[in-house]
Amino acid sequence: MKTAYFIPKHKYKPVSLTGGWCALSCKFCSRKYIENMVHATPSSFTDIIAQLYSEGVRGVLLSGGFRRDASLPIEPYIEPLRMVRKAFNLVISAHLGLTRNKDLLGELKDLIDVVDFEFTLNPYIVNEIRMLHTSPSTYVEVLKHMLDAGLRVVPHVFAWHPGFNPEVFRAELKALSDLGVGEATLLVYIEPAAWEEAARISRSVVENVELARSVFPGKIYMGCMRPWYVKPLADQELVEKELVDRIANPYHKVVNAYPGEAYDACCSIPLSADTEKIFRVKH
Repeated sequence: MKTAYFIPKHKYKPVSLTGGWCALSCKFCSRKYIENMVHATPSSFTDIIAQLYSEGVRGVLLSGGFRRDASLPIEPYIEPLRMVRKAFNLVISAHLGLTRNKDLLGELKDLIDVVDFEFTLNPYIVNEIRMLHTSPSTYVEVLKHMLDAGLRVVPHVFAWHPGFNPEVFRAELKALSDLGVGEATLLVYIEPAAWEEAARISRSVVENVELARSVFPGKIYMGCMRPWYVKPLADQELVEKELVDRIANPYHKVVNAYPGEAYDACCSIPLSADTEKIFRVKH
């Protein structure tokens, strides 16, 4: 297994379905990430996608702010999504959050290619970081609903955060495996003030990915959510040891030192003959 690089630049764009609005104020985000996305409304969505497509975009990540229950307000976009599906050959991924309505999930099955779903069993993430008034069991419930609806789900699990617990991490990966999930994306919490601890955090990340390899039998990806100060130290080891099947936005020196397949897309997209042809970067 040789690690593949996923570096979304020109062909894959994030679209906020809520503009700059979000009812939550998660500690690692505070709405700053959605500010840099392409902003859409239900009435402007098809025109925005048409414009992006004309510029060479072939994939979009539907994201945006969440309601207080941590669900994405995607309902007004169902009909626009149907129109986009008919008009354009696009790969569509989505951050649905804790969307749990079974009928809605059923409708989304034919409209979305992959759901990027943050999965956790750690109360620290749920209650301290997300500041949600729910329990980790909600994440299991929502994931089951998504899988039952026939959605392709790539759960995203933190491989390090300030409240990290190896046994909880092990339980998270085992839960995914028990549910028949075959892919998992790992994340590293972005703690701006922690750059002075870059070496310690990077070592923990590598060790935790090694743990993931021993527990989770499916494919493992390193996602784009990880701090800049971790990349120079952790990325080389992850690629050199082939600990991850895919890595998003890798440290540039690692790409030069370990040449491999590269794709202009999010790391969770399904690869087929068609998508490889569309997103593969020619050297």
